[in-house]
Amino acid sequence: MSDPSMDTLDKNLFFLSAAFARKLSREADEAFASVGLSSSHALLLLMIEQEPEIQPGQLADKLYLKPSTITRLVQKLERRELVRKKSSGRAAFIVCTSKGYEMAERVAEKWKELTEVKRDELGNRYATVLSEMISNALDELED
Repeated sequence: MSDPSMDTLDKNLFFLSAAFARKLSREADEAFASVGLSSSHALLLLMIEQEPEIQPGQLADKLYLKPSTITRLVQKLERRELVRKKSSGRAAFIVCTSKGYEMAERVAEKWKELTEVKRDELGNRYATVLSEMISNALDELED
């Protein structure tokens, strides 16, 4: 006899996507504990390193986060002396410090390792297609 609640969950896009995100986030946070950052802080640092003088609003748009969340994440990176804010007139930019550039190298390597593990678990083709589908779905849902 089938479990009706499992049928409901197995077909619920909202539940499934959130459960998948929670599982991946938990694994990423565990992996980044070794460098002393959460996965959110690690990703943010890597983006700042890759795009010098990025504006907080650009980060918020790219990460689908509220500007206040970006501010909170950046503040922690500032306290760790990994990034600093820079102003030019009314525009604010975020840049890596030398310590931030060093940490970004470790973070990039950790993301690479984590991605390889997930590709091994899911299969390279499946991981690639899943990433593309999620990215495309996010694009379709943009405001």
